[in-house]
Amino acid sequence: MAFRAGTTTFIALDGVNGAGTNVSRFADSFDWPQSVETQDVSAFGTAAKVFINGLTDGDTVSISGPHDAPMFSLLTGVKAAQSAGSSTCTILWGPGGSVAGEARVTAEAWVKSVSLSSSVGGRVDLSASLQVTGAVTNNTW
Repeated sequence: MAFRAGTTTFIALDGVNGAGTNVSRFADSFDWPQSVETQDVSAFGTAAKVFINGLTDGDTVSISGPHDAPMFSLLTGVKAAQSAGSSTCTILWGPGGSVAGEARVTAEAWVKSVSLSSSVGGRVDLSASLQVTGAVTNNTW
């Protein structure tokens, strides 16, 4: 098995124009959990809990990195368009890069929040949360 450095990560978001934009160079942290809800179906008289699978996905994707005007404009533009009634944006993530055989994860999402922060002794940071809606597609490049 070939291991990959996080520096090879590929991230694309589509903006208000619907075109996928490579935003990898604007981020230094990316997190995409994939969960499955479980439903407790335990009944009286049982000695152990019993669960069944529930809904999948619907998680919150987090992205952050140094502030850069194009990334801020893309995220706030999508957020504004969504507030005006447009549809979701597409997230495309390649944790091992956009290389044949590597993992490729895609989904539709709402921009949930965009945040800027700064401190005297540090850089200006940008972070965003995107709420996945619908199914997540896991495949390879």
